[in-house]
Amino acid sequence: MNNKTNRVLMGLLIAMAVAASALVLTIPALFGPHEPHQFWLTAVLGGITAVLGIALILLRPGRNNSVSTPHN
Repeated sequence: MNNKTNRVLMGLLIAMAVAASALVLTIPALFGPHEPHQFWLTAVLGGITAVLGIALILLRPGRNNSVSTPHN
C-alpha cells in the first residue's frame, strides 16, 4: 500500500467521523418541535455516513498473509 492510499483512507475515515458525529447530534432534534428541514438533514447525513462507511470497507488494505502456517 502506498502513501497516497493511506491519505485517501485517512481522509475517508475523518470525513466519516465528522458526518457520523453530525448525525448523532441531529437525531435528538427529530423528537422535538417539528422543523421541516430536520428530517432531510438527518437523512442526508445518514446517507453520507453510510456511503463513506462502504467506501472505507471497499478500500481497506488487504490482510497480511505473510504469517507462515506449518505444513504437515
